Amino acid sequence: MKYYQILLIILFSFCFAGELDDIKKDIDFLASETCRGRSLAGDGIFNAESYIKDELGKIGISTTIQSVNYKLNMTLETPICVINGDTLRPGYDFIPHPFSASVDNEFTLEEIELADSAKLASIKEDKKLYSLSSARRYMLKKSKRKDRNTLLLFTGNYPLISNQSKQYKRPALQVNKEFVKDDLNTVYMYNKVECKKVKTNNIIAIIEGTEYPDSMICVAAHYDHMGALGDIYYPGANDNASGVAVLLSLARYFADTPPPVTLAFCFFTGEEQGLKGSWQYVKKPVFPLKKVIMAINLDMVGSGLKGYGIVAGNDHPEDISIFEDIREAQGFGDLKLRHNSPNSDHFPFTDKGVPALFFYASGGEQPYHHPDDVPETLDWQAIENTVLMIKNYILQRIKR
Repeated sequence: MKYYQILLIILFSFCFAGELDDIKKDIDFLASETCRGRSLAGDGIFNAESYIKDELGKIGISTTIQSVNYKLNMTLETPICVINGDTLRPGYDFIPHPFSASVDNEFTLEEIELADSAKLASIKEDKKLYSLSSARRYMLKKSKRKDRNTLLLFTGNYPLISNQSKQYKRPALQVNKEFVKDDLNTVYMYNKVECKKVKTNNIIAIIEGTEYPDSMICVAAHYDHMGALGDIYYPGANDNASGVAVLLSLARYFADTPPPVTLAFCFFTGEEQGLKGSWQYVKKPVFPLKKVIMAINLDMVGSGLKGYGIVAGNDHPEDISIFEDIREAQGFGDLKLRHNSPNSDHFPFTDKGVPALFFYASGGEQPYHHPDDVPETLDWQAIENTVLMIKNYILQRIKR
């Protein structure tokens, strides 16, 4: 590593204290009751959108808004699950399956179809499906008309919520297996949902480069999350208020110290719906995709000090060598390279032939898609490391 590179990294480390205060403020707001899980509940995603635009406006950066249309099977009220007379906690002990229909009924044992992890694993293998969640969806999709008056009860270790754009006619629950005993007799389920068309927005901010204005690095993070189950909301501090806060921190720095290469800060919506925002962006980019030299997607960078997982890292050895130099100088832990996968907002870029990487912090045990993903559980050092890593990469990439 060259001497000036080492000096640059050390200098950034000493200048970070004030930036961390802003990052904490950003995450506190994005994970707050006001944003209510950053979906449609309580207009949370629109409150988050306004905050991001306001913060960029304070530093003199204008934004371009890009509408994204999709469907959402949205929970309208707090769901209820009572098993053998015991009331369970939504979000913790159970969730309505994200594809479930509305229901208000008590089911007897004869009206319940149980599906534990072993059964789902068997279906996954037999049907060559991608995951256990795919097996759950397969069971719902293949349910017959006569099954609509019965309950599909999935049991497992972790009731993992997701956002879905379709509703099947059969009611279904995901329940922590410890609440489903051998003496199961009755299950009461209340779930009021509506599958509706929605429109939310990508937020794009551009800072023009001083030396290479026709070359661009895109830095992206999705700002949507799981919304709420009535009274219970999903703060999404790590997923992905952490990535959004890093983008805002980088924007504040480069607004004051213009970069040599043009930067696009892409705050995407609809990631949890199947990368809807990033797919929309690559179809109608603000800046021609052929001029993008790298797109870096940041998702869940607020937990873990063992380094970073980098999806699609195997495809870009020269860029990884820059990150390795920075990692070595700062002692950021290891870089674990993974093959490309359609698991976050980098993928639409790669589908269009644009170089792209997906960064996430590794080694932490942050709750995932859970009401306890709150700011108090974040590792601020991991977030600081991410800002320094991406900032240094931006300044070094064009010189390679």
